[in-house]
Amino acid sequence: MDPIRARAQYDAKLIPENVEARLTAHKAAMVATETVIFTELCTIEDLVKGILSGEAVNSIFYPWYHAFARQVWKLQRRFGGGTALINEVALAVYVWKTRGLTEAVLDKIRDEVFNIPAPGAP
Repeated sequence: MDPIRARAQYDAKLIPENVEARLTAHKAAMVATETVIFTELCTIEDLVKGILSGEAVNSIFYPWYHAFARQVWKLQRRFGGGTALINEVALAVYVWKTRGLTEAVLDKIRDEVFNIPAPGAP
């Protein structure tokens, strides 16, 4: 590829009018997608908050448990299901346990919020 031509194409993409036109054309779809995602994440955070309250977890640890839940949500979107998802979530549980979180609470979030079984569970 010609570097001068590549640079010209890159510069053309950055012209403010071109960027605005692209964003305007995609804005409705982008907002709709983000609305679905944020609704799903808010529901997950509420469920996690309920579990943490029920387990009497100190509120200082809430952000870490929420980070774990977001990671599991991301893994679920990436892998969809099956053995790969189960193994990746088991690895996430192990990682967050070694960071100081309670394994029983992590397992409860995995089971009740995401309905993902532990490895080897029927």
